[in-house]
Amino acid sequence: MIGGTKPSFANLCLHKVRFRANDRLLFVSPEAQRFEEGGAQIISVKSGQTFGFVRWRGDGYGTQTWRVVVAQAGGPGERLTRIPGVSPGAHLLLHAFGKVRAKRALRAIDMLSDTHVLHEIAPAYWRHVHVQIARNKPLEPHDEQAFAAMARARLVS
Repeated sequence: MIGGTKPSFANLCLHKVRFRANDRLLFVSPEAQRFEEGGAQIISVKSGQTFGFVRWRGDGYGTQTWRVVVAQAGGPGERLTRIPGVSPGAHLLLHAFGKVRAKRALRAIDMLSDTHVLHEIAPAYWRHVHVQIARNKPLEPHDEQAFAAMARARLVS
């Protein structure tokens, strides 16, 4: 923190180590990008932007953790959720932890990417997808009119 101001962006720290770690972006509109000495890639995302990424960890026995995250970068002074790989944190919209839920989340994201720009989808819809995955309910097809209504609601709030 410089001069008492909080950062107005989120930093995603992506690692790739053969058979140990594989982080990858699903969608993001980056503000800046740099590489650290240990091979980590740091991507900065502006406050308010939505981003998605996959975080996979393994060892000699196979997959240990697998998570899919869709989040919105927070602004200065906001309460943020601590998310592994995201500094200082973000507003969590969708969190799928484990093989089955991560695969369902990736299928939902693939389905949405065919017809929409993912980082422009309203946060309310991502929360809806999260609830459907968490409750092990089938995902409802995306309704274009509902999406337009959520986008208008986002502009009002």
